[in-house]
Amino acid sequence: DGTVLAIPGYQNDGNGPNSGHVRVFVWSGTDWTQRGLDIEGEAGNDRFGRSVSLSSSGTILAVGALFNNGGGSNSGHARVFRWTGTSWDQIGRDLDGPSSSDRFGSSVSLSSSGSVLAVGGDRYNINGMLSNDVGIARVFGFDGNQWVQMGQDIVGMLLGDRLGFALSLSA
Repeated sequence: DGTVLAIPGYQNDGNGPNSGHVRVFVWSGTDWTQRGLDIEGEAGNDRFGRSVSLSSSGTILAVGALFNNGGGSNSGHARVFRWTGTSWDQIGRDLDGPSSSDRFGSSVSLSSSGSVLAVGGDRYNINGMLSNDVGIARVFGFDGNQWVQMGQDIVGMLLGDRLGFALSLSA
């Protein structure tokens, strides 16, 4: 209904240079009021907030950090948060990119309910080759406790495809 807005500052320096953060605002009918505290990136240069997506209720938020190092240097990751009524709490584990330089989290898209998440990594390289940038997309379903991958990796067909630069799930 357009009353909840997530705004990233992916070069914010709150947890180190370019760690990034996201702020969420709610429309009261006359003003935009911040919902909870800033959601901070994990470490310097993560660029947390490079991509964001909200569920239709505005209570589930997915955030991509394309330069996070959880799965290797610049592998990237996505995190999902739920509004508890007082704070944004992470649900499930970090969804790390499969390998170094993948930039997983370049794009994120939540379903309307917030129970299905698609994540793209536009610099994914097949067979460990450097700089072929075919790209990758993975879809996850939330089982009430963790994010579980649905089906196989979806990868680009040709060198330089950069699949996963953007994506969108149906509502």
